[in-house]
Amino acid sequence: MVKEITRDIKQLDHAKRHLTTSITTLNHLHMLAGGVDSLEAMTRRRQYGEVANLLQGVMNVLEHFHKY
Repeated sequence: MVKEITRDIKQLDHAKRHLTTSITTLNHLHMLAGGVDSLEAMTRRRQYGEVANLLQGVMNVLEHFHKY
């Protein structure tokens, strides 16, 4: 009975880890898409000072996707 319970807990721990990773990745993807949209809008308005700051943030978020 103890083995069954610990097996179930282990399975739930794996599911939680995968779910947390998926949510984090989706959040980074959302930030990346929003950042790229903002970069496009700022470059059209020629706000290059703001583009430089935002570009660094987008590059930081993009680092999370290198493993994919």
